[in-house]
Amino acid sequence: MYHIVGADNQPHGPIDAATVNQWITEGRINGQTMTCLDGAQEWKPLATFLEFAGTLTSSPPPVGAPSESDATGGLIPYKNKHALIGYYMVFAGGILMFVPILGVLFSIGTLIIGIKGLKNVKVNPVVRGTAHAWIAVIGGALEIIVSLIFTVLFLIGIFAAK
Repeated sequence: MYHIVGADNQPHGPIDAATVNQWITEGRINGQTMTCLDGAQEWKPLATFLEFAGTLTSSPPPVGAPSESDATGGLIPYKNKHALIGYYMVFAGGILMFVPILGVLFSIGTLIIGIKGLKNVKVNPVVRGTAHAWIAVIGGALEIIVSLIFTVLFLIGIFAAK
């Protein structure tokens, strides 16, 4: 029989090994879950109990847990290239929006790539990057407005000088 510390930071148990295995399979507990044998005083991670090694290695990661291979912890959406590129384009567009005509074209590109990033997330939520894509969409749209104003003022200045 075992006792475990649940997500509520409260001890639960005693529970039998079959229930522990079931909870591992369901993703309710994992190898880091603090566990204590019934009657013992020492709490250890569940992964230190060899009787659960097979279940722990074959069980899926808990829902919402970042992939072990994701060194960024899920903060950088490297699987959604459109969202990531659009996000960085917004910062470059902060300068380019003041360049007549080129700023308009660059900002339209930023908006389009941001929309593609949102579509990627909708089709495959695992790629993440919703916030990055929205920043690209909103930033691209604002930069289009500002760059259009500067382009119009530039053209008025050229024609007024003649």
